[in-house]
Amino acid sequence: YKGERERTVLKKFLVMFGLFITIFFGMNTSLVFAENVSSNEQPGGYTIEGIPNEHQIDPTSGYFYLDEDPGSKDEIKVKLTNSSGQDKTLLVKITDANTNINGIVDYTGQLKNHSLLKVPLTSIVHATQKEVVVPKNSSVETTLNVTMPKEPVEGIILGGVVVSEKQEDHEKNKGLSVGNTYSYTIGIALTNHAETPIKKNVSVELEKVGPTLFDGRKIIQAYILNPNPYVFSQAEVAGDITYLKDNKVVKSKKMENVSIAPYSSFPFQFDWNKEELKPGKYLFKGTVKTKEKTWKFEKEFEIKEDQAKKINKESVFKLQIPTWLNISCILLLILSIVNIILLLIRRSKYSGRKPHEK
Repeated sequence: YKGERERTVLKKFLVMFGLFITIFFGMNTSLVFAENVSSNEQPGGYTIEGIPNEHQIDPTSGYFYLDEDPGSKDEIKVKLTNSSGQDKTLLVKITDANTNINGIVDYTGQLKNHSLLKVPLTSIVHATQKEVVVPKNSSVETTLNVTMPKEPVEGIILGGVVVSEKQEDHEKNKGLSVGNTYSYTIGIALTNHAETPIKKNVSVELEKVGPTLFDGRKIIQAYILNPNPYVFSQAEVAGDITYLKDNKVVKSKKMENVSIAPYSSFPFQFDWNKEELKPGKYLFKGTVKTKEKTWKFEKEFEIKEDQAKKINKESVFKLQIPTWLNISCILLLILSIVNIILLLIRRSKYSGRKPHEK
């Protein structure tokens, strides 16, 4: 009878443990969500919508693609809708188009402009309101002023308007902070000629190759430049890195559907992961292939000893253990200790009995 009771207690511990892990893991994963969503109809309690402009080249597109005369002035209007039950303060920011490490045109405004970009969108489009209070369950319009350069501009001027919720309001309304906030973007492309294409694969160049520390990781980065005022798109980018001391290919990589913003550089990265960077001379061989043409690049570079030591020392390659796993291990340890104690108690009871006792 006592043995059966101990087994029942143990089963209850196991059921409770399993239930706790299921609930905790489910809660943990529900808090993980990607930020910087580029759609205007996503969760977050609000939406943004572009109001049609008379200079719109393609009325069916979901972004502003405007034909503007040199030296002209215009207004771009954006509708902000708050569908939540609390007032929201929304931040309005104009950004320039750049290219991120994933080979995607980036409108976050967090990447540095290339020196070739002489007329960025941020120099000719300005928000009349950087903060807009939108009452609950209502909509507000905000205006962006456009002042085109007096001199004609070739190709397109590309960027976007990014709307995000003011962080202090977001945390107050949610009651907690999970580290991510939503931001929505509407692209803006300006041109002096209605027939100008946004995408045109004219040419690309290899700027430089070398080692760097990126987000705590050891990286060899090849900078592939689009020196033209059009989006370079749908490209396959491939490359090898050879260690010239033994003429051995140490890294290879290929990416597809790469896009490069006008007058921006695509950082084509080779991740060294756990390996140490070795000083010495290397050779980068790369290709950029589109339907129209293939561009081939070849460039030697050197990793100096002090460079390698510095990057290897400062790099952070850690195994990140989730919080739920740490708690699970602690609970397993506690459960194991309880089980051992129960077994010891049971064993001591049986060992203390006399031979004739049942």
